[in-house]
Amino acid sequence: MEITSLFPRGPAPGRREADAAGDMQAIAAVRVLNQECIAATRTNDADWFSRNVADDAVIVLGEGRRLRKSELLALLQHDPKLYRSLAVQDVTLRAFGNMVQVDAGAPWELADGTSGVCRYIDTWVRLEGRWQVVSAQVTPLLE
Repeated sequence: MEITSLFPRGPAPGRREADAAGDMQAIAAVRVLNQECIAATRTNDADWFSRNVADDAVIVLGEGRRLRKSELLALLQHDPKLYRSLAVQDVTLRAFGNMVQVDAGAPWELADGTSGVCRYIDTWVRLEGRWQVVSAQVTPLLE
């Protein structure tokens, strides 16, 4: 399967323009959702995650804990992180047909002064007429 990304080289040779245009539309849509996801993470917005995470999604946290959607929502509601700041950097989006993968770095600081950087990879799939996260993994970077 051919990979299309936002790197400035343009569509791969031999790709139909309609395919490349569809990939670019998918990437643009998921780029907005990724920004919304960071904002929702910053504010522990369980409602946003309820709407945008697929029912059978798998989320792997930095310590290796594997969560399903219901466990993620419970974590956001009952054990929220209090962020002073959370940003994204070095964002790459790649389209694979009806799937878009996002990987990025995320420097953060909690209200208590604890800080760090993690790398995350989210997989978005177009299901039921909308983009939904089906898989996510967060990895803390060693300083």
